Amino acid sequence: MRTKKVLLNMLCDILPYLLIGIIGIIKMDALITNIGDVGNGYYQTINQIISYVFLAQAGFSDAVIYSLYKPFAEKNKDDINAIYGGARKIFRIIGIIILGIIFLVSSGLYLFYHFEEGYRFSATICFFIISTSYLISYFGRGQTYSAVLSAAQEKYVYSLVFNSVKILCDILIVVVTVKFKSLESIAIVILIMKILEEIINRIVVKRKYPYLHEIARRDTSMVKMTKDLAWTQVGYLVLNNVDALLLMGFSGPVMVSIYTAYNYILRFLNEIASRMELASVYSFGNVFAKKEEKISKLFKEYLMMFILVAFCMSITFMIGIRGFIMIWVGKENYILSYLTVTLFTATLFFNILYYPLVAVINASGLFKDNKRHIFICAFINVVLSVILINFFGINGILFGTVIAFIVNILLKSNLVVKKILKNINLFSVLKYYIVSLFLFIILAFILMPVEKIFLLNSIGFLGTILKLGLIFMIVTLLVASIMFLISVDTRDLFRRVIEIVKRKLKKKNY
Repeated sequence: MRTKKVLLNMLCDILPYLLIGIIGIIKMDALITNIGDVGNGYYQTINQIISYVFLAQAGFSDAVIYSLYKPFAEKNKDDINAIYGGARKIFRIIGIIILGIIFLVSSGLYLFYHFEEGYRFSATICFFIISTSYLISYFGRGQTYSAVLSAAQEKYVYSLVFNSVKILCDILIVVVTVKFKSLESIAIVILIMKILEEIINRIVVKRKYPYLHEIARRDTSMVKMTKDLAWTQVGYLVLNNVDALLLMGFSGPVMVSIYTAYNYILRFLNEIASRMELASVYSFGNVFAKKEEKISKLFKEYLMMFILVAFCMSITFMIGIRGFIMIWVGKENYILSYLTVTLFTATLFFNILYYPLVAVINASGLFKDNKRHIFICAFINVVLSVILINFFGINGILFGTVIAFIVNILLKSNLVVKKILKNINLFSVLKYYIVSLFLFIILAFILMPVEKIFLLNSIGFLGTILKLGLIFMIVTLLVASIMFLISVDTRDLFRRVIEIVKRKLKKKNY
């Protein structure tokens, strides 16, 4: 049942996101075409700034989810409602704090930030409207509903609503961008869609959980663990979002627009893997709550799954991204070097590889230990990026990020074997990462001529997409076959999935 819910969470999160990614490609093209490289650069930078503004809530959602694992495992509705009420109270307080921060940042951007001519007012208004639109779920119930559904291993309910509204939102952004060619029109669409999302969430969740309501007893104990989670979120944000801000400072909005084109596809692939990791966290959390003793086996199976995903996504990205950018954007200055592409790919590869470690650490509640690791890695990323960007430009920034991700894997592996998987040693985990690292380096050299052929023969959008799909299927088949032959854990994972499919088919026949 648990594995079934994990797969259901993944499918309901990932399949709609594939459609969101396709629409997003069209959206990015519409942005570059209609508001230009400079306008798109500001829009993408605004989104990065918003990520930092919402640090006031950093970690609280995860703390609520962690607090709900036990009540849901024990089916204790009274405790669930107490935590639900306490979470709503804290989210409203956080919303007020964030609203104050939004006013301060908006004023600072308008008065002190050096915008290119004609962008000061529109960019500031865009930032303010989009930022406040995200607060609707804080003063409403969206954030709390998401935490409740995640802890119940039914995140797919929230995902279906979120992804459906997101698809509609992106389609409307394309329409208003083409028609009005302004940042303000994009912001208004996002605001309207956030209101719609809150309304639908209330209808859906109330029908699914009629017992869910606020009671006199409000449990706000999860605030105690938020401190460590908050600093962890800060570290993650710096680790994953500092590149665009540094490029804006050192190279300007046009380079941010070029970087964003590559990073959009990279983030799209990484987000798919991230949604798989979230489903894994909820599964691990349920295992810990019930005090089951099969965590080591479950962890190894997830590790094999993410190694497979990392190679399939990364190799496809490395071979096809420049050819895709050539067809998609169609501007010569957007075609970066193969070395830059390899470094982009490495950030994707190592980011995906540490997701199994993140899943088991978060599910076990080791937030304080994780906080230290993330800050070490964020510090390494910022220092190396600031130093190397002066000598190597975008390559220096990407190299700093790759090193930070590798250090992150080493630190997390050590934590997992010391405090969670005590029956296995460190090398039994690291050996998978060491082998993966060497294989990635070898493949980067071997695939260079293949990538060049793909780049030179990228003609037509549909043809390029089909070729990329074929490459992905071939890579997946080859990697899965090799892993199946050499890894017992991979064979166990495949058997588990096959058994679930068989049981599902058997039930349908009855």
